[in-house]
Amino acid sequence: MGLSTRSGLIALAALALVMPARALADDGYDSSFAQAVRTATQTYRLATWARSADYVQTTDYVDGVGLMYTNHTRFDPPDLAHPTMLVYDESGRLVACGYQFAKTATVPAAFASVPAGAWYDIQRHVHYNALQGGQTHFGQAPWDGDEQPTAEALRAKGLLPADATLEFAFVHPAVKAFLVWAWLPNVDGLFAGENAQLP
Repeated sequence: MGLSTRSGLIALAALALVMPARALADDGYDSSFAQAVRTATQTYRLATWARSADYVQTTDYVDGVGLMYTNHTRFDPPDLAHPTMLVYDESGRLVACGYQFAKTATVPAAFASVPAGAWYDIQRHVHYNALQGGQTHFGQAPWDGDEQPTAEALRAKGLLPADATLEFAFVHPAVKAFLVWAWLPNVDGLFAGENAQLP
């Protein structure tokens, strides 16, 4: 069915907030842009805080990346304080922020220093969270039509098992995006697709 399965202890995560991350040589972690992102996104340092700001978990843990949370009202963000996506480690600590814009959108001046090579395209697709056997599953699949992603529509496409309950579904538009490792140094660079520090 294409579904995968998989919150950290808040007390332990909160303790980690007081420990500064160690920058790696030339990774961009100490750049003015990374520092600006950290300042703007302090309120999302823990996954539980993101949930209270209407971010919804949309993936299981992805090796080398983490757990992704998306706020589906924050496409075309006006500034650094409104990321479209937040990425957390297994303990629920913020490691990266994603900003996503419609392909025809004018990107605000706050993002002017993002290099051209950092941007990538995301095609139109559906996010759906389903409960099956007491376990929440996080799925994604291409979604080309205008049909709403109801349980019936997802089942018709073979995406939702008959015994699963749909908890959340959203059609993610086609966008241009970048990911910034503002909260966790990355030897492969500030805008890399993965981070070797994450399992």
